[in-house]
Amino acid sequence: MKKLFVLLTSLVLMLTLAGCTNDDAEVIADDDPVVVEGIPEALQGKTIKIALIKQWGTGTHMVTHINGVRAEADRYGIELSVVDANHDLQKMSEGISTAVASGVDAILISHGKSDALEAAVIEALEAGIPVIAFDVDFDIDESIANGKLVSLDQNDLMMGLMAFSKMVEEVDGSGDIIYNRLAGITPTDKRHRIWEGAIVPTYPGMNVVATIDQGTDGAMGKAQTAMEAALIAQSSVDAVFAVWDEYAKGFYNAIVASERAIPMYSIDISDQDLAMMQARPDIWRASAAVDPTVVGQVQIRLALLALAGEDIPRYYSLQPVLVFVDDLPLLEEKQVSMADLADYYDGWGSTTEFLTEWMLAIEESLNQ
Repeated sequence: MKKLFVLLTSLVLMLTLAGCTNDDAEVIADDDPVVVEGIPEALQGKTIKIALIKQWGTGTHMVTHINGVRAEADRYGIELSVVDANHDLQKMSEGISTAVASGVDAILISHGKSDALEAAVIEALEAGIPVIAFDVDFDIDESIANGKLVSLDQNDLMMGLMAFSKMVEEVDGSGDIIYNRLAGITPTDKRHRIWEGAIVPTYPGMNVVATIDQGTDGAMGKAQTAMEAALIAQSSVDAVFAVWDEYAKGFYNAIVASERAIPMYSIDISDQDLAMMQARPDIWRASAAVDPTVVGQVQIRLALLALAGEDIPRYYSLQPVLVFVDDLPLLEEKQVSMADLADYYDGWGSTTEFLTEWMLAIEESLNQ
C-alpha cells in the first residue's frame, strides 16, 4: 500500500509539472513581437537592411547625399551598408551582386552606367529586391522590374534650363562661352541635351570658344588646370558654364587666379560653393540644385514603400531651385550654409515627398 501511495504521488507530481511546463510554453508562444498599429504587415517587427552602392563618394555633394541616406535610414531603424566604388564600375556591379547574396531587403544606387550595372540590377529584381536608382536609368522590361524599380533624378533637364537661362539673361543672349561637357554620365548628358537642343538653336549668339571635359575622377583639380589653360588661350570670354559643382570650384579658382571677373553659372551646390559665391558674387552668379539630403530621404522612403507592397513610380524627378547670388545676403552680413538655403528657397532642407503616416509610426515606435 505504501509503495502504491508513493507511485500515485509521483504520478500526480509529474502531471503537475507537465501542466506547468505546458502553461509556460503557452506564455512563451504568446510573447510575439509588438504589433504597432498602422505599420504595414510586411514591415512589422522587421529589421530592414538596405545597401547603398555609389559610383564615387567623394566631393561635398556625394558626401551630403550619403549623410542624407544615413540619417533617413537611422530614422526608421534601418541597417545601412555603403559601398563607394571609387569610380570602378565593375566594383559597383559586384557590390550590387554581393548585396543580393547577403540578403538585403532593398538596394539604392547612385550614378554609374546602365550597361555596366544592368545585369546585376536584373539579378536583384529577379530576387524580389527593390532597386531605387539615382542619376542612372535602366531600360529593363516591366516583366522583370515588376513595380520594384525606380529611376530617380534631380530633374536635370529643368536644372540645365534654369542655369543656362540665367546665363543667357545676364549676357544678353550672346557671348563667348567656355562650356563644360562631361559626357557619358546620365545626369550631365541630360543637361547637355538642353544646351544642344534648346539653348544653342534659340540663341545662336552664344558661341562656345572652348569645351572642357576631364571626367569625374579628381575633377576639381583637373578642371582648374584645364580652365587656366583655356583662359590663357582665350582673350575673350564672356561667361563660363560648369555642368557640376566640382568643376565649378576648379573653374572659380582659375578665374580668381587670372584676375579676370568672368561670370560663371553651374549645377549643384555645397557649403564650399556658397562661400565662394558670396566671396566673389561677380564671378559665381548662380547654380541650379536639388538638396542631396532630400535625394537620400526620398530614396529611403521609396524603398520602404516598395517593401510594404505599395505602388512606386517607375520614374520620378525632384524639383530643383536656382540659387542666385543676388538672393543671398552679403558675406559681411552672414555666411550662408546649405542648411540656411531653406530660409531663401522653398523645398530645401527636407521634403515630405513619399512620407507616410506609417513611416512616422515606425519612427515614433523607435523613440518610445
